[in-house]
Amino acid sequence: MAVNMDNIVRSHTLSLGIVGLPNAGKSSLFNALTKKSVPAENYPFCTIDKNIGVVEIPDSRLDMLSKFFDAQKIVPSVMTFVDIAGLVKGASKGEGLGNQFLSHIREVDVIIYVLRAFNSEEIVHVYNRVDPVDDFEIVQSELIIKDLEAVEKRLALVIRNSKSGATDDLQLQRNVLEKAKNWLNEGKPIIDMKLTPEESEVIRELWLLTNKQRLFLLNCKEGLEGEKMNDWIEGLAKISNDPAHEYILKVDIKLLSDLANMQESELNEYIELLGSKPITVEDVILAAYNRLNLITFYTGSQKECNAWSIEKGANVKSAASVIHTDLGKNFITADVVNVDSMLKVGGWNKAKEEGLVKNMGREYIVNDGDYIIILANG
Repeated sequence: MAVNMDNIVRSHTLSLGIVGLPNAGKSSLFNALTKKSVPAENYPFCTIDKNIGVVEIPDSRLDMLSKFFDAQKIVPSVMTFVDIAGLVKGASKGEGLGNQFLSHIREVDVIIYVLRAFNSEEIVHVYNRVDPVDDFEIVQSELIIKDLEAVEKRLALVIRNSKSGATDDLQLQRNVLEKAKNWLNEGKPIIDMKLTPEESEVIRELWLLTNKQRLFLLNCKEGLEGEKMNDWIEGLAKISNDPAHEYILKVDIKLLSDLANMQESELNEYIELLGSKPITVEDVILAAYNRLNLITFYTGSQKECNAWSIEKGANVKSAASVIHTDLGKNFITADVVNVDSMLKVGGWNKAKEEGLVKNMGREYIVNDGDYIIILANG
């Protein structure tokens, strides 16, 4: 079954939930990412409601584009981060602040697992030990239990509806739900299931907690737990099928918070003193952006320059809808050029003269870095 590109979700509706055990560093990470003041005190369940922050995506191409046009207004692409209260064993049954915050996780598109990888006499660990892999498995097991409840509930409804006649659609749903139930009962997350496009659609409608992409942040202190760190990283890589460790970040969240408040000159001095560049807020944001499977395209003029985000694989008609719904509905064609190439030759007119601008129909697949002018009716 082919993917319907008109249904590709755009980034402005996408969010990442920051999840972990109490005192793992979730709220401190959120504060650093958003520079928005939320409590980050040293006791479990300090976060008693979800905190939401909209974060700008660092984008040097947008900076160059806006300088070229001397734009009056610059609109960057953004993503939403959600700080979710610490989960504990039994959260799926309402322990701690479980049920309330499991529903918050259901609303996000990607889960960022913040996992404590440092010892501290001052900052208590809810289970009095340091083992980020075990911490992840505690959190994941609670999500699996909750997903199992949701699957069993839907399966019972499908079986009931099938009594008056099992249609092809009901049979498909029953097969997929039974498969998912068995999978979850083995303690495995839905994201690791092999599914056909039709089966994926059935699962997608349930908004299951374990059917979300994952990003791991190991909250560590520089130079500490070095011997164990490799084992922890390899353990998470195996669990998440990420042999290249692309989505496993080793981060000193306290240092990251300090760096987030530095001016660029101060930051450069610190990096020179340190001798290497530590992971910064920008690195975390870009890793999250990649985890969301997004690319950026651009529109611009002297009045306004915009960076827009869309999922990889989307066509230009979907891109038109991201800019404005009516542009997508009334789409005719699009003129497209790589933004770097356009700026290098001196702008849109020069790019057209050199044959760099291409006129594309609705099925053209948008590339990262495309500068697009949409032609539409009305």
